[in-house]
Amino acid sequence: MRWRVADGVKMLCYGAAMAVNATHPDYDANLPAWLRARDVMAGEDAVKSAGEKYLPRLESQTDDEYIAYRARAAFFNASARTAEGFVGLVCRRPPFIKVPGRSSAIGKALGEFNNDADMLGTPLGGYGQAIVSEIIAVGRAGSLVDWEGEVEHRVYVSRYAAEDILNWRTERINGRNLLTLVVLREVRAAPAAGGKDSFEVKAVDQIRVLKLVEGKSLGVGGKNRRGYQCQVEIWQLLPQGNQTGQKRSTKMEWRLVETRIPLRRGKPLPLIPFVFHGPRHSLPDVWKLPLGDIIFVNLDHYRWMPITNMECISPRCRLRG
Repeated sequence: MRWRVADGVKMLCYGAAMAVNATHPDYDANLPAWLRARDVMAGEDAVKSAGEKYLPRLESQTDDEYIAYRARAAFFNASARTAEGFVGLVCRRPPFIKVPGRSSAIGKALGEFNNDADMLGTPLGGYGQAIVSEIIAVGRAGSLVDWEGEVEHRVYVSRYAAEDILNWRTERINGRNLLTLVVLREVRAAPAAGGKDSFEVKAVDQIRVLKLVEGKSLGVGGKNRRGYQCQVEIWQLLPQGNQTGQKRSTKMEWRLVETRIPLRRGKPLPLIPFVFHGPRHSLPDVWKLPLGDIIFVNLDHYRWMPITNMECISPRCRLRG
């Protein structure tokens, strides 16, 4: 089996250790469809910027002729309008969320989470609507439940697009199918090195790895079962030789910068707090795009439009205007 590796990092042969940014075979198979759906949902500018990817050049067309040919093409975004209609139907009524009274600790915590689910000011209902939009557009999304333990000491949730869920694995453990690995791509903003002011920042590519590792054995029902705990690793794409006494290199490599065991009430988490979202289920399996057929028809219509404005179709056809 061969695994695709992002960012140009070569993968080792089968049976050797895998790179941290290796991708799942289902990811490789569905990534072109996800990117195509993103371009179509973004609208005419994104579709036309892709050039010959969605509008092939005719035989013997010059650059100027192709530019005019593409400019005449009309992209009527029926896909995005259909997606907006479906989201409106699903979310036409606000969700009913009932939480305990604020007098209790759990009620206060759930109230804060309901008002600001992702610590970005998004209420829980708005977060759910964003998930629905992702599922209708590309058929996949993910949510990671995490804990902020420095200032607010509260739980929050982070949304991941289908393209950012690089790898995953499930195994049968103690009679249950559990997620044992999930690899998430992130982009973190950091102050630029040597920046002249505080407004200058740079984007740092980062990969978050969550996996189940063996912990203490558990005595359940008189049986000694294997215990597992969630472990989090943070990898960043950094220049080679970026250590004391070494010269910085232009080549980049993935380097482990942090490893930790998340705790809940002083105990490790027995599960990975990540949930997949799909049109039919919440399993890691990838489902087809709900609007895939409409997207294809939409692009076919876009490819046909400039031809209807041509006086003839031949290797050296004369274009109007």
